[in-house]
Amino acid sequence: MGPELPVAPGAQRNLGPDELFRRLATSIADGTYAPGAKLSDKAIADDLGVTRTPVREAVQRLARAGLMEVHANRYSMVTDITDERSRITREFAASQGGEIIREAALALSDSDLVIACDLIQQAIESVESGEGWIEAHVELFEFLTDRALNDLYRLMLSDFWYLVFRDLYLGAPRVDTRESLEELESAMRARSANAGVKAVQRMLRFK
Repeated sequence: MGPELPVAPGAQRNLGPDELFRRLATSIADGTYAPGAKLSDKAIADDLGVTRTPVREAVQRLARAGLMEVHANRYSMVTDITDERSRITREFAASQGGEIIREAALALSDSDLVIACDLIQQAIESVESGEGWIEAHVELFEFLTDRALNDLYRLMLSDFWYLVFRDLYLGAPRVDTRESLEELESAMRARSANAGVKAVQRMLRFK
């Protein structure tokens, strides 16, 4: 994502619903909107320079993804991260992520394998630079989810990866994330499902 351009007072950005959701989800996942923060639709709209209507739609989607709680006619709150929540997220993500990698390692076409490896390299570069790492990780796992053989993964997990990296990485990639990504790339190139599962489960364990 490029640098944010300032919004003149009274001006409004023309953000589509998906882009608005992704901006808000990224801001929650990287800690810009901290766990427990209370936000009104107006505050979000003013912050991003958009109208309230698409904000309401995005907040509902964020709530379905587990990133916000909606208190009708009052405010919305960024969900908190507790030890129990982190445990549940880790167990679910490691299980589902492992199955997605197991299927993707075998199902990817040669051209999709090239794309997947490019996305892994982008994720590695984002970890090293410290910029855009949430977006890079989500894009990678969304791509692999979309290419898995089971369509239910895409339906269930399309927005879930923001929650995973928010809950388990707590605002910054861990020091061994690069090694995990390199292991994942090697596994995908070798089409080794077991090695891919091992790499992903290493990525998604507790910090």
